[in-house]
Amino acid sequence: MTLTPTLAALLTVFALWMIACLWTGFRARVGLFFLVLAVGLALNAIWMVFGLDARVFEPHALVAQVSVVLYAVGGFGFGWLAGRLAQRWRESRVDKDDA
Repeated sequence: MTLTPTLAALLTVFALWMIACLWTGFRARVGLFFLVLAVGLALNAIWMVFGLDARVFEPHALVAQVSVVLYAVGGFGFGWLAGRLAQRWRESRVDKDDA
C-alpha cells in the first residue's frame, strides 16, 4: 500500500486532531474538548459524504462516527491522566537549600 497525497493529508489532519484532544485533556479544558470533538465529527462526516460518497445514516458511517467519539474520549482521557501525573510530580518535588 502506497501513501497517496490524500491519505497523507487525512493522516496529518487526524494526528493534529488527536494532539488537540490530548492537549485539552492535559489542560482539563472540557468545554474546548467538546468543540474539538464537534470539529472532528464534522470533518469526518464531510469526508465520508463527499470523499467516499456515503450516506450520513448508513451503518458504516455511524460506526465511523462512533469511532471518532471513542478516539477523542481516549485521547482526552490519556491527556487528562498525563496532566494529573505531571501536576502530582511537580507538587511532590523536594527543594534543596544550598545555604
